[in-house]
Amino acid sequence: MGINNVSHATTRRGLLRASGVGAIGALAGCLKGFGGGEGGGGLKIGFYGPFSGPASNIGQQKKMAANLSREMINEENGVHGEDITLVFGDSESEPSAGRNEVNRLIQEENVDAVGGGFHSDVALTTIDVTNQHDVPQIIDEAVSSEIVKKINSNNLTNVFKTTPPSQAYAVGWRQLISQFQKQKIGYFPYQKKRIALIGEDTSYGLSIMDLMKGEMNKIGWNVISEDEVGLDETDFTSLLARIQQSNPDIVWGVQTSSSGAGNLAKQFAGAGFENTHFFHNYGLTIEQARQTAGNAANGAITLLNAGRVDKLLKQQGALQAWNKKYDAEMTGSAALSYQNIKLIAEYARSFDDLEAFRSASNDQWAKKVLNHDPVKGGSGYIKFQQNHQAAWGDPQTQSALGYQIIDGNLNFVWPPKLAAKQIDEGVY
Repeated sequence: MGINNVSHATTRRGLLRASGVGAIGALAGCLKGFGGGEGGGGLKIGFYGPFSGPASNIGQQKKMAANLSREMINEENGVHGEDITLVFGDSESEPSAGRNEVNRLIQEENVDAVGGGFHSDVALTTIDVTNQHDVPQIIDEAVSSEIVKKINSNNLTNVFKTTPPSQAYAVGWRQLISQFQKQKIGYFPYQKKRIALIGEDTSYGLSIMDLMKGEMNKIGWNVISEDEVGLDETDFTSLLARIQQSNPDIVWGVQTSSSGAGNLAKQFAGAGFENTHFFHNYGLTIEQARQTAGNAANGAITLLNAGRVDKLLKQQGALQAWNKKYDAEMTGSAALSYQNIKLIAEYARSFDDLEAFRSASNDQWAKKVLNHDPVKGGSGYIKFQQNHQAAWGDPQTQSALGYQIIDGNLNFVWPPKLAAKQIDEGVY
C-alpha cells in the first residue's frame, strides 16, 4: 500500500490518540500486531541503512552497533521495564529502496519509531513516510542541510537529525587548511593556493563540494576545478591526469563508497603529483578504503563532521562492550548508530510509559525531545535545537575531527585541543 493511501487517522499512533490510552484494551483487536507485538509489548525500533550495495560495509557496522546498543539497554532493564526489539530495513543506498523499506517497517513490521540512515538522498525520501504515519524518527548519520530545510519548511515535527550538517565539514576544512598554512605543515605554505575538488554525485557529495568552494574563497584559495564522480566509480586515472596538468596544491575529494575512496587515493599516488596534498572527506575513515589504498594513502588527511569520541564511549562502557563482542574496529558510523538507538530509548523513557509515548502527537514528541537534557552519546553530547538539528561545532556538543593516515591507521591529529597524536611530517 502506497503512503498516500494511508491517512494519519488509520495509523497506530492516530488510533491511540483518537481513542485515548484508557481505551487501548477495547482496541486490542484493531491494534493486534502493531508496534512491538500484540497488546503493546516493548519498544520496537525500525532501523534502516545500506546493508547491501556499494556502502554495505558501512551498513554492517551500523547494524552491529545498533544491536550492541539494544543489548546494553536491555541489560539495564530496557525502556519502562520492557526489552527493545530492532527490525532492520535495507536501503541498498537507493532513495526508492529506502523509502519502500521504511514504509514496510511501519506498515508491516509496525515499529514504534524509526532510526538509522546514511545517505542524505535516502533520508530525504524517508522523512515523508514517517511523517505521513506519525512515527517518530531520528536520523543518525545523513548530513545534507536539505534535510533540516525540509523538516522546517514542511513542519515535519516528528523528525530530528543528529549528525552535524554539511557546513561542519567545509568549516572544518577551512580551519584545518588555515592552520596548516600558518604552521607550515607538510608541503605548506603555498603561494598560489590552488585546490581541485572532486565530489560524488549525491546530495551529500555535491552539497559539501559546493560549501567547500565557499569556505575556500573566504581564505583566498582558488578552486581550479570541480568534478563529479559516480557513487560506484573506481577508475579515476584520466580525471587525475587532467587535474595534474593544472598543478594544484591540494586535491580534495568527498566520497562515501569505500572502493571509490580507496581507489582515488591509490591512483592519486601514481598520478605524478609533486608537493601536492591529498585531502579526503569521510571516505578514507572506512577501513576497507584504506586497505584498498594501501601505503599510497600515507599522509592523506581525512575529516569527519562528527566521529567516535573514545572518552565518552568508554564512560558508557560501549567501547569495551564493542571490543568484547566484535573482532573489528568501531568506526565513526558505528559510534553514531550506537548513539541513535540510545537516543530513541532515552526520549521514549521521558514519557510516563510506552503507551503514553505511542499515543503522543508529533508535537508532544517534539516537545519531549527539545526539552530533554543533553544525552551523552558516541560522537558528543546530543542536544537538539529548535530547528531539529543537534547542536555542533565544539567539544561541548559535536566537533569535526581530522585524521592523518599512516600505515593504514587513522591517527587523530586535529583539532589540536582534542588530538591524540601529532602530525607525522616525515611522510611528506
